[in-house]
Amino acid sequence: MLQRGANVLLIEARAEAGGSIRSERTTEGYVVENGPNTVVSKDPALLEHFAELGIADVRLRAERAGAKRYVVKDGKPVLLPNSPPTLLATPLLPLASKLRILAEPLLPRATTPDESVATFFARRLGSELMEQFIDPFVAGIYAGDPHSLSVQSSFPALWEAEQRSGSIVLGMITKATQRKPDNGEAKKPQMKSEMLSFHDGLATWPRAIAGALGERVWFNTSAQALRFSAEGWQLDVHRDGQPFTVQADQVILAAPAQVVAGLFAELDAAAAYALGNIPAYPLSIVHTGYRREDVGNPLDGFGMLCPSREGRNVLGILWPSSLFAGRAPEGHVLMTTFVGGARAADLALLADAALIDLVVGEQQALLDVVADPVFTRVARWERAIPQYVAGHAARMGLLAHLEVQYPGLHFLGNYRDGVSVERCWHKGHELGATLPLTVQA
Repeated sequence: MLQRGANVLLIEARAEAGGSIRSERTTEGYVVENGPNTVVSKDPALLEHFAELGIADVRLRAERAGAKRYVVKDGKPVLLPNSPPTLLATPLLPLASKLRILAEPLLPRATTPDESVATFFARRLGSELMEQFIDPFVAGIYAGDPHSLSVQSSFPALWEAEQRSGSIVLGMITKATQRKPDNGEAKKPQMKSEMLSFHDGLATWPRAIAGALGERVWFNTSAQALRFSAEGWQLDVHRDGQPFTVQADQVILAAPAQVVAGLFAELDAAAAYALGNIPAYPLSIVHTGYRREDVGNPLDGFGMLCPSREGRNVLGILWPSSLFAGRAPEGHVLMTTFVGGARAADLALLADAALIDLVVGEQQALLDVVADPVFTRVARWERAIPQYVAGHAARMGLLAHLEVQYPGLHFLGNYRDGVSVERCWHKGHELGATLPLTVQA
């Protein structure tokens, strides 16, 4: 938007930009992510964006091991299949479940409104695949429960594939083979999907954006109230303890859902209630550093996820030092473990010492760890990832109605149309490219 000539002001409640992206380089020599760990993209526009910010040269691509992902079965990490041949060979599913997958194109589409993720995948691909693959996948993305999440909102591409073609498989094939009309425009260059980060962590990115905006960012500034009038929008804020009112033609509300709900409660109480009551559960992130010789598992991948039926006390364990160079000191490895979420919110509330003991016990059992960690760090989220539960599409419909009703009002966040970092960037990038702007004098 700034590049288009807009007069931009970013209101930031914290002392640093980035929202849930929070990276730290510790005195012990570890780089830890206290929020999202990576960005996965194949969009050249994102790389152009990094170049414009001057951070392309410090971008890191994940090691090839990052393509390997594991899921726990019978107390051991087992490699996830990533192709039809490896799916046929995997010990994660019995033969009957593999044959059941082949029948998917023959099944009728559902008529159930707002079907759950668990019901959708069990119906189309079998309960065994749902429990062994989808359940841990949902834990990894949403820290959520597949029995509560709406498939229409959480996995819209797969839901739409069934609605379009009566089959996930046929619907995705149809979409992939559809030709876009030739309108004479030059085709954008294609690139392979890459898993990315930066030398000092993902926070390098929002820090660079804040640096480019300069004085157009107000740090340590909390939004208090939002009003609409014939003159446009007025936002009351507290900046360094002092009250200010900001006048604007366009307002993009990119704060957490509960914060946004409080700001526009007087405009539309029903929509504010719907947004403010999107579920989100406590989640704790535990970083542990070990001497390489104290870990028997090769850690040759992105990490591992734990299905609910395994009864583990953690959702999953990532291996950042296997993905990016410099995440741990020489001769050491770094693990990042997730505890809590919809599955076990109470465990996320344990005191630091108890939480670390729980995590170390799981790592010793699952990854052949034979000693205590030499480094630990705990990060906590009181309300972590928004849960796209039943009724989520209707909630978002209320927001869309408000955007039509009130010119210049925009809702943007991980509670809408995708929770991933790259998805949120794409939503923001698209909005910034299409907004009608008042150009600076």
